Amino acid sequence: MFNRNLSEIMRNFTSSPSNITGILSRSTDIIIGISAFIIAVLWIPIAISFFSSDEQKKYQSYARAKNAAIGTLIYILAISGSLYAIFKFIAVG
Repeated sequence: MFNRNLSEIMRNFTSSPSNITGILSRSTDIIIGISAFIIAVLWIPIAISFFSSDEQKKYQSYARAKNAAIGTLIYILAISGSLYAIFKFIAVG
């Protein structure tokens, strides 16, 4: 009985790379989903200001949209790891 349980436990450990791959894949999906939600929430005030009847608010929303687009791009690069690769390439060569 104990020997059979021990062999099942050992079999689970030997098949763990597929489990780890599944966990990493799922966690990547969760991180992407959370990041998309954060970006969407941060864009809501900018999108609402585009539909304002006040011309001053519309003008300000264009500047805010430009800044938000740049911020979103930096955020996406940071999350994907591309920002790290770019800075490493600049520093190391």
